[in-house]
Amino acid sequence: MQIRFLSDGNEFRSYGGGSFSKKKDSGGIFWWTILITLLMGFATFCWFFSIMVFAHPEKPFNYRVLARFDKLDPLRKFTNYTVPQGKFLPARDLLAEFYAFSREQLAVKNDLLKRSYIRNYKQEQPLYVKGTFQVVNARPLTAGDVITEGWVVRARSTDIEDVDIEIVLPGNKGESDPYHAGDTLVLDQKNTFAAALHVQKFDQERVCVTLMPLAYQGFAAKDGKQFEMKPPLKLNMDAYWPLTRDPGAAVLEDSTGKVVSKEG
Repeated sequence: MQIRFLSDGNEFRSYGGGSFSKKKDSGGIFWWTILITLLMGFATFCWFFSIMVFAHPEKPFNYRVLARFDKLDPLRKFTNYTVPQGKFLPARDLLAEFYAFSREQLAVKNDLLKRSYIRNYKQEQPLYVKGTFQVVNARPLTAGDVITEGWVVRARSTDIEDVDIEIVLPGNKGESDPYHAGDTLVLDQKNTFAAALHVQKFDQERVCVTLMPLAYQGFAAKDGKQFEMKPPLKLNMDAYWPLTRDPGAAVLEDSTGKVVSKEG
């Protein structure tokens, strides 16, 4: 009787590595290596991305991401005794401070000013403005502005006409204009604490500085009643800076008859 067994060919295996040696299946290891490499790359990207988002909350996209996941500290309402210390500049010194700034340097400075405000000045000191200014105009804030509730007042320095300011009065729900053209505004070192959030340079070396009163007080109507203000809950960082049109800009008229402004 002849008995035969099925064979898988192991009897032909060559231990010397010849042509009959059994080949190992390395395809699984290859794809696992690719997967692990991709996961490591993705983890590294997420790490750097999160660092950039938290390091630059003033960027519109970063601000939206942080706001979406509730990672922004509420904007603080300081008092006259708790406002952060900072440098106070009158109009002439303000112009001298930014006169030589290039467009790129000014963009970096503006990012720093906004970042410091968003972080409640935990790492940087504010830049305050002081002096006497004459109101040019005022308008209520809208959903398209950086701060969506309150008023913004444009004023010009009585000391040097090349310096304008726009003061944001957030949360002021008054229906009538808080100030009118020709009114006088005095920014001091004891009550207003108006900190710079943005500096805009126009043609002929003129500047306009957007200001936020960090104590949300110090501004009153003619009858002496203080305007009610409060910190904004959220900022619209996609909005245009400055908030007001430059009164000194050349006014043009397009083909439709619509009046537009030409700003530098």
